[in-house]
Formats: sequence, structure tokens, C-alpha cells
Amino acid sequence: MSQEELIELFRSQDSEALKHCVTVLDDAGIIYHLIADEGGFDLGSIGSDDASETVINIEASRYEAGRTVLETDALKTDLPKDYHLLNSSDEELIEVITHSSEWSAFDTAHARKLLGERGVDVAKLEENRAERIAHLKQGQVASKALITSGWVFAILGGILGIAIGYALTSTKNKGPDGEFLKYDKASRETGAKMFKVGVCVAIVGVVIRVVFQDDF
Repeated sequence: MSQEELIELFRSQDSEALKHCVTVLDDAGIIYHLIADEGGFDLGSIGSDDASETVINIEASRYEAGRTVLETDALKTDLPKDYHLLNSSDEELIEVITHSSEWSAFDTAHARKLLGERGVDVAKLEENRAERIAHLKQGQVASKALITSGWVFAILGGILGIAIGYALTSTKNKGPDGEFLKYDKASRETGAKMFKVGVCVAIVGVVIRVVFQDDF
């Protein structure tokens, strides 16, 4: 069974919308996971009077494919005459497509279509977003002060050194474009070594105290 991180793809209390989304994903052969508010999910319950909200999650590697099929399907339905996007400015529509993870596939697809009809270069906007995401995925270089203090505390066997090492390897930043590891690969590798050293030194310290407890 895959242990890949799951990302929310769709959420709704509308049984018809859920049915349609499931059908689109099934037709495209995309694997997903249904999760109800109270845990567990029975596909046969879609369409019942139960108003609980249901989330469709998808593995990270399949997310783009899932969004693409939902956005393509969304364009098969015209916007209602009073739909909010029709009265949105170019800047507001740009906000939708450059922060698409915060918007539904329906809104994102139609915002892109409307901008195209207004003569806005959507391809350039999405290229800029891709570059921004690529930069976020690289992560930032940890400061020398943080690395130095982490090593000092790790060598001394302090909990703080272990905590800093762990933070360097696992801290994430979450924003409109998604969730990404905060530090770059080199900083994470340093943090992993720091964590191991801190744990080893702490264990040695505990062993010494136990063995020589009568001498203290």
C-alpha cells in the first residue's frame, strides 16, 4: 500500500457534485480516497440525505492529473449568468489561477478561460507560477547561526540540539502554492546528521549516568 502524502482534491456536501467528481476521476482511471467528516466512507451513501461533508484526497504524484481532468470537465459547463467570476477584474482572475490550490477546479478553469478571452497571456502567468513553485521546492539555506548553535547543543547532548536537527529536516512552509520543506537539501542533510549526533550523545550520557550512578 502506498504511503505517499495525500492532498485534498475536492470537498463538498453536495451529493450530486460528489457523484460527478467521482465519475470523472473513475473515467480517467485516477485513484483517489474518499473521507467523510466522521471517518470512513460508503460510496453507496452518495445521494442520501446525510449532509456530512466529504473530502476526495489524492496522492501527491497524481494531484496535477486529477486537477487537469476536473478542470477540463468544468469547461463543459457554462458559467451561470450571475456567477461571481464574470464580474471579477483581471487582477482577481489572475489571483485565482496563480493560487489555484485555494480555488476549485471549476473556478480555476473558468478564470483561465475568461482571462484568455480578455487577451491576458495566461501561459506566461502559469510559467511564472511554475518558476515560483520550483524555487519553493528547493528550500532556503539555513543560517550559519542556526547550524552552529545546533551543532553545539547536539555535541553537548542537549535536547535543543536534537530539536534543531529535527526542525532542519522536517519543518515545512505552507502557502497558497502548496506545502514545501522549508530548508534546502544540504541543510536537511546537515540537520539529519545533527539529530543523530545529538541522540547518540544523549544516549551515551544516560548510559554513563546509569553505570556510574554510585559515583555521583
